[in-house]
Amino acid sequence: MKVYLQKPGSLLLELLIVIGVVAIIIPIIAQIVVSSLSANKWSMENKIAVDLIDESIKSIESTSFEKWQNIYNKIKGDEYHSTKNGGSWSINLGRESLTINGLSYQRYFTISNVCRNDIDKSIITTIGVPPCTIGNTDDPSTQKIVVTVSWRDGTISKEYYLTRWRNQVCHQTSWSGTGGAPVACPSTIYESATNIDTVGFPGSIRLQPN
Repeated sequence: MKVYLQKPGSLLLELLIVIGVVAIIIPIIAQIVVSSLSANKWSMENKIAVDLIDESIKSIESTSFEKWQNIYNKIKGDEYHSTKNGGSWSINLGRESLTINGLSYQRYFTISNVCRNDIDKSIITTIGVPPCTIGNTDDPSTQKIVVTVSWRDGTISKEYYLTRWRNQVCHQTSWSGTGGAPVACPSTIYESATNIDTVGFPGSIRLQPN
């Protein structure tokens, strides 16, 4: 039987090698764990932000379906947020702050007019429109909506186009002056008048002879 004697100091050398390997591996593992936890945390926060955007879009659509002027008459480019009161949504000026899972979120949306190409009616998305230039025209039945949610670790936005796909029937029984469109319903104004009597017959328009 052969007996192998370990050289003096070899055990210490092996221990130092093991310690060195562990010292290299542990920081790598720790970094992977921290990165994974951070990614999961951001993913959860991002999902909350996406849900907030979807909720805002639904509120905007609900408000526009109730009355298109609720959206169209707002000042373009200003920041707005939706508030639910008594089962219906209303649009208010400024951003809103929400705290979810102890984290603060800021939410708002902007409204812009839309230009369409006069030939194929496609939406003009070039930077700087509107105002509409030659060859394209403003579409009062379409509005560009951009919803933004920001929080401590990020900001996301969603852009979409809101279209008036149903019209409200307006029974107009009085005519009192001229004005531009679109107007609220009911209204007492009309676009323009030439050889029209709006005084002698209340509630009607009578063509005057030339």
